[in-house]
Amino acid sequence: MRLSLAPILTITLLCVAPLGHSAIGCLPLPGTVTPNVRWPQVWQALTDQSNCTQNCHIGQDASAGLDLSNLTNSIYFLVSQQSSQSSLTLVNAGNARNSLFLQKVNCTTPGVGAQMPPGGNMPVALQALIYDWIEQGAYGEDPNDPATRDFIFKDGAESQRR
Repeated sequence: MRLSLAPILTITLLCVAPLGHSAIGCLPLPGTVTPNVRWPQVWQALTDQSNCTQNCHIGQDASAGLDLSNLTNSIYFLVSQQSSQSSLTLVNAGNARNSLFLQKVNCTTPGVGAQMPPGGNMPVALQALIYDWIEQGAYGEDPNDPATRDFIFKDGAESQRR
């Protein structure tokens, strides 16, 4: 009796292959990790260094349903929330490279849609700050009203981005 490996290989590839949309053209983010990054720090940097919190992502008509206009509320639109454009998670706490929010600012072709802001001109230092915030658990909301996240603490010894 002769066995065919084709069905086994197909099943194996389906189990191992990544699901969802893959980002392309993601830039390396060299340098030292910024410790203890919290949302207010990221939000202020977005306000000062980009136009995300003042132009496209404001109010009820916010682009892609992502309202970043208010420091206190905006974190709840990101952490563990599914994108309005796909099944991808906007901020997957502890997993920056698998977060659409980082992909949108860091990759020429994010998992869905186009690079943000239009033209892809976000400073690399701000992209790195977003990466660090997500990798460290994406914290910074009101402690009395925590965002839902499935995050396992890292060992705290990470000094370089991957």
